[in-house]
Amino acid sequence: MRTILERISAEATKYLREMSGREGIDRVLGTHEDDTTKVIDKLAEDFILEKLNETGLPITYVTEETGTIRKEGSEYVAVIDPLDGSTNFLNGITWAAVSISVYSSKGAPVAGIVGEIFSGKTYSYDERGAYINGERVERVSSPKQRIVLPYFDRSRLREITQVLSAIEGNYKTRNLGAASLDMLLVCTGRAYLFVDVRNKLRNVDIASSLNFCEKVNISPFSLEGERIRIDLEKVSVVKNVLVTPDSSLSQRILSAWKALPS
Repeated sequence: MRTILERISAEATKYLREMSGREGIDRVLGTHEDDTTKVIDKLAEDFILEKLNETGLPITYVTEETGTIRKEGSEYVAVIDPLDGSTNFLNGITWAAVSISVYSSKGAPVAGIVGEIFSGKTYSYDERGAYINGERVERVSSPKQRIVLPYFDRSRLREITQVLSAIEGNYKTRNLGAASLDMLLVCTGRAYLFVDVRNKLRNVDIASSLNFCEKVNISPFSLEGERIRIDLEKVSVVKNVLVTPDSSLSQRILSAWKALPS
């Protein structure tokens, strides 16, 4: 399965690179929840679904733009974000990805991939482990700098201030606009903390990154201290996310979050 996903990711990222900068791909086709579907989002989704259908595998899809596409007798569920970082993509900012995560019909992660569109770099996993560009990840080194990736909006300033107050010492902040890739910066030893308090992130955004992180023994949690479970029935909101390899930091953040007035 991982080999299949690596091939589809390579084809999809190549297709999206070719589409970059074309006229009309930013046209809005519709809205869902607090987000919009643009031409490029639908084109990316259609391309990936076509490639998955060509495998002949019995797969039900939970995908960002269309929602749930059920297939009778499915043995697998694929959770798909066809274009994470679409705003970046449309503005020529080369930090965007495709994300496909496949589960068994019973809910166990089988394989997944996050493919960087412009670099072609891949982060994949299967039952045996995690891989970068197809090479097994044996260990994740500690980040050389304390880079913090906080996701918040104007309505969540109090919450993010409380979270960041739990960090001891100096750090640098970044917000790069593609949650799947930003999470992977932490889980590949290039950033110190990813935290999202917006009540806006969705299961399709982070399914593959979450499972990659689990395979390298960095477990994403909610700010209530619970393991994050990916909804395999529909596109749904993940209220908040905390990812860091520093267990003492995670405990301080959880305590700070708990202390927030309700």
